[in-house]
Amino acid sequence: MTSLRYPLYLRKKGITPLIATFLLISFAAAVGVTITNLGSAQADLQAQCAIDINHKLSQIGGQDEICYDAAKSDLSFTIENGVNIKIEGLLLNVIGKQKAETTELNDAKITKAGTYLGHAAFDSATSGEIRQVKIIPKVIFADNEQICTEKALVVENIRNC
Repeated sequence: MTSLRYPLYLRKKGITPLIATFLLISFAAAVGVTITNLGSAQADLQAQCAIDINHKLSQIGGQDEICYDAAKSDLSFTIENGVNIKIEGLLLNVIGKQKAETTELNDAKITKAGTYLGHAAFDSATSGEIRQVKIIPKVIFADNEQICTEKALVVENIRNC
């Protein structure tokens, strides 16, 4: 009886089951990480500010606590934060008749259910009478700082201090 001689490329063994298992697990992990990254990127695109901050201007005697002192060129306001998330800072947009100014208040860290008394310089002599003030909160959500423009507090009638 003659034994059949197979060519060398037909006599090679396949990969062992242990290596095959390792490759399958690695492939499944890579696919899972890719899908997770795509899902979080899609969520970031759909929601600018995914949480309701629920902040507001304080009211005393039925009046919003925001006023402008022309002698000191100082805009003063008081904000109350809601209970949902901590505010990490504020952007203050003041629109005058001649010029608009933006002030970043990084020290305006407001804890949950906390209050912040803020001051910002605004010179009505160069910028004109205040037409609108927009107070925009900055929060940290999912380890990313988000500026929540859609949650801004907008005030158009600013009383004198």
